[in-house]
Amino acid sequence: MISHTSEYALRAAICLAARKDDSPASANEIAQNICVPVGYLQKILRMLARYGILTSQRGIHGGFALAKLPSEISILDILTASETQLQRITRCPLGIEGHTKLCSLHRLLDQEMARAEKTFAATTLADLLDGQGGVRHLCDVSGRLPVAVTIDSPARPSSPPGV
Repeated sequence: MISHTSEYALRAAICLAARKDDSPASANEIAQNICVPVGYLQKILRMLARYGILTSQRGIHGGFALAKLPSEISILDILTASETQLQRITRCPLGIEGHTKLCSLHRLLDQEMARAEKTFAATTLADLLDGQGGVRHLCDVSGRLPVAVTIDSPARPSSPPGV
C-alpha cells in the first residue's frame, strides 16, 4: 500500500521533526539515522523540498529542514509529495460479470481506504512524535537492538550495544 519511497520520506520527515533545533541536517546524517541509502534518500529529500515540505540549503552548513512546523505537516502531505496515491475502489476490481456496481466487499474496502486517507490527512508529524514517548526506533543495525533517537537532542543515533 505504501511504497518504500513513501516510507523513507516519512522516516526522514520524522527524523527532522525530532530535532531539537531547526538547523539543517545533511542527507548523510539523515540517512545514517534512518538506515536508508543516502543516494536514494537525496532524491526523496529533493522531492519533498519541491513540494514545500522541506527547505534545502547548499553549502558547508547546508542540508534539509522542515519548511513548516511538525503540527502543520500531515502524513497525507508526505505521501502525496512522495507520489503515493491511495487507490479508491470505484468498481469491482475482479471484473466479475454481474458486478457492475460495487459489491458489498468492494464497497467495504473502498470505505476503509477513505478512512485511511482521512486518518492520514488528520495525523501530523507532531502527532507521531507525541505518540512515541520521546524515543523512536528507526532501524535495526545488523540484527542488534534498533538505534534509538531521542527528541531531547538533535537526531543522532546512539551506539548499538557491543560497539
